[in-house]
Amino acid sequence: MAVSVSTVRDSKPDRLVDAADATGRHRSELQTIIAGQRESLSHLQEHWSGQAASAALARGLDDIARQDRVAGRLLNLESALRNGGLQMGALRDALLDLVSSLERFGFAVADDGTVTPEQWLVGQFLDSLADKFTGFLQKMLQLFTDLDENTAAAIDQAAGVDSPNPPVEVGGQDIHIPSPDTDPADVKQWWDSLSEQQRRELIDRHPPMLGNLNGIPAEVRDQVNVAVMDDDLDRVQNVADRNGVSTDEVAGNPGRYGLTDGDVTRYQNAKRTQEGLLHQLGAQDGETRRYSEIGEQERRDKNWRPTMLWAYDPQAFDGKGRAAVSIGNPDRASNTAVIVPGTSASVRDGWLSDGHNDAIHLYGQSLKADPADPTAVISWMGYNTPESFTDPNIANTGLARAGGDALAWDVNGLNVTHEAGVPEHVTVIGHSYGSTTVADAFANSGMQADDAILLGSPGTDVARSAADFNLDGGQVYIGDASTDPVGWLGQMGNTLPGELNDSLGNMVGPTAGLGADPAFEDFGATRFRAEVPGADMIDPSDHSYYYTVGSESLRSMTEIVTGNGGRLDELGLLAQPRTELTVSTPQQLDVPVLGEVPLPHLEVETPVIYDPEWNRAGGSVTNDHGY
Repeated sequence: MAVSVSTVRDSKPDRLVDAADATGRHRSELQTIIAGQRESLSHLQEHWSGQAASAALARGLDDIARQDRVAGRLLNLESALRNGGLQMGALRDALLDLVSSLERFGFAVADDGTVTPEQWLVGQFLDSLADKFTGFLQKMLQLFTDLDENTAAAIDQAAGVDSPNPPVEVGGQDIHIPSPDTDPADVKQWWDSLSEQQRRELIDRHPPMLGNLNGIPAEVRDQVNVAVMDDDLDRVQNVADRNGVSTDEVAGNPGRYGLTDGDVTRYQNAKRTQEGLLHQLGAQDGETRRYSEIGEQERRDKNWRPTMLWAYDPQAFDGKGRAAVSIGNPDRASNTAVIVPGTSASVRDGWLSDGHNDAIHLYGQSLKADPADPTAVISWMGYNTPESFTDPNIANTGLARAGGDALAWDVNGLNVTHEAGVPEHVTVIGHSYGSTTVADAFANSGMQADDAILLGSPGTDVARSAADFNLDGGQVYIGDASTDPVGWLGQMGNTLPGELNDSLGNMVGPTAGLGADPAFEDFGATRFRAEVPGADMIDPSDHSYYYTVGSESLRSMTEIVTGNGGRLDELGLLAQPRTELTVSTPQQLDVPVLGEVPLPHLEVETPVIYDPEWNRAGGSVTNDHGY
């Protein structure tokens, strides 16, 4: 339900900006303390040695690592507060100005946004005009509501609201599970210190926190998360069976049957997660069996894909849910790809299923490229995305920064549980708003991976160039079709992305672009070909083409994630970056009698961007690049 005009009038978004300023000051103070601690540890290391010194140094470094993470949270919190405050403030001013103008011209404005002419104003035209103003004003009220809710979610995610962590009784002994902020290496050390019996009993008890803890082996996480998902399904199903009603009846009236709205949210997102698991496994869409009832023998007999539920939290992000499904075991795969989605993706809205085949296609092509060494592909739905292309959050980076921090935490934990002796090559792929999230994870949150792939990027936030990703010997790759409108929205040269956004009817909100365009020449990324066969003009549907089997882009991604990015050139899949057109004067003029006369040479950069991929011959763009 949308907020009222009086609620907007009483709101004080400027206080969010003030809070952002205060948070920034606290972050600066903490960074000063951290710098001093680093200097003290360095001095200690130079003047103290021995076993006690090593222990003290390790403890000090661990404390600094925790403080660094807190500093990162403060940075994300500052961004969420500032972006939310500024956008809500601007929308508040615009909305109240409209109300004031309407009242000045003789219209009455109700608290719900309904506009009516005053009694002394008569005429059918005025009634029609009032109806139009009503629709516009109520849309602004809904926009304010959405922005308020999404800002609150971004603040919660940035602040890292902790879940309760009570001990679990195992064999008459209380076992304290490490908190989610515990370093994955310490989590692994804790897990390894348990007896086989204790580990088995913990898995049987399946406390939800255990399945989302970085440092716990992927196979264990899968067993725990699937068991928790089954509990969420059973909670509603069992009540429905006992009362002889449908699960829809229970979900629609939970209080009547002794359940809560939270129980329903868990049930609905458990269904969505199970649909995603079955879809990526290879079962027919609409399969009614429980995922947990499908045994290993049946999977092998039907040649189904090896799926795992690597993360599961159905109540995260105000009920949108958090989950990660892996095809293949990332602990044992030599190559792992992590796919990060963009706008409107969520567990609740079916990104893991509903015909979304990104991970399936990438896994299938990678398996054909290297059948002896399958690539693990993780569909990571682990952050709060903008709701839609009309969500104000799509025009700011608050959710991307908070999501980037969560992504970095998960990806950096992969190497801790990776099987010793098996090579590890990790590629992180972000599409649309997800590309901004991936860039922030590298440049802002210290994510460590071998390669990055950005698809249809509206711009990179903190990263202003490929060097800001801090890849040690890896590459930043960009796939950007020349006909994908979202890929043109990043800042490049002297151009203003808002001009294109205006011409497209503000399809990505009132403010276009989220930072630098990684497909532009100054960024320094390696661009691969990603054109759409038959496309000859800007088309929003081309934004969803990158994972199509046979496409230039999917073949390029397949080579990169299997560790063969160096083959793109010989396969003819490299593309030139976008450039800013330059107009220059001739250096000399041929004059009769006098001959060649030198002229002053001038070069002027224009606000016109040239994309070499735009002018490719139609026949050169084909859909036959699959393995």
